[in-house]
Amino acid sequence: MNKLLFSIFILSFSLTGFAKAPKWISDISKGCKKKTELCAVGTGVSRNKAEQNARVSLAKIFQNKVSSTFKSKLSSSGSSSYEEMSEEIMESTQMALEGLEIKKTHEDKLNFYALAVVNKRKTSKGFKREIDKLDEKMQVYAEDSSASSAVKLEKTYIKRESLSQSFEFLTGRPIPSPISFDQVFNNKKEIVGNTIVHVYLDEDEPKSIEAMTVKLLSEAGYKTTSGRVRNKHSTHIVTGTVTADKQYMKVAGFEKYDITVKIAAKNKARIETGHLTYTTSETGRNFSQAYNKGLVSIKKYLKTNLTMLNIE
Repeated sequence: MNKLLFSIFILSFSLTGFAKAPKWISDISKGCKKKTELCAVGTGVSRNKAEQNARVSLAKIFQNKVSSTFKSKLSSSGSSSYEEMSEEIMESTQMALEGLEIKKTHEDKLNFYALAVVNKRKTSKGFKREIDKLDEKMQVYAEDSSASSAVKLEKTYIKRESLSQSFEFLTGRPIPSPISFDQVFNNKKEIVGNTIVHVYLDEDEPKSIEAMTVKLLSEAGYKTTSGRVRNKHSTHIVTGTVTADKQYMKVAGFEKYDITVKIAAKNKARIETGHLTYTTSETGRNFSQAYNKGLVSIKKYLKTNLTMLNIE
């Protein structure tokens, strides 16, 4: 008799151990307040995986809602601008997800489920604060006729537009830019287009950082040349050094290097207009692996700080 009761108990537990699947798993509107919340459902073999997949789903919603018209304009204005926009979309997405909450979870015999939620009002307020700050910066850059300000204006406009698109998606209301798309990009072409920058870095072959610098300057709108012999038609010259110093490591089988980049810009009168110094410490199985890691970090730094060379 006891065995029978025990068997019935086990059977009952197995049937009731997993609650009935909530409606929000198949119909998100059942768990999401559409007017005030943006939601996504994630599924995974663990709770953490389900929550992670819910975050990814929300991120995709933001990334897919940026105006295709604006993307098309950027693409036609130059590949660098399009790439810049893609990166800014990622940043605005991360900003939106800072307020993400896991509202509900569920578990069945096969999977875990998570409902991720972003409060529209709270998130849009954060976007609005950032947009206001960027609008102030844009006005300052627009009033300055220098080449560096033209480049900064473009970068700021792209960041601002990404946030603006996200704000409009959440609220249904646009925030018109005080400076138009045509003003930004035509201004840059007019000011930067006549500047020719010659680049030469004292660096071992294959001169990856010199090539990287040339590419970033070209993407910013400057005409560029490179090599040991200066282009006689250049209006500016960018020179520098790249060094890699091996550091002591206790761990066998790995090598560590401090990779330092020093870059300076001079105008036609040979007067320095700006300089940059950056060091990154990288480890790898060998020099090549460590150096390739360093290139990623160096590119990110140069892309952010190249305007500090004040090429104008």
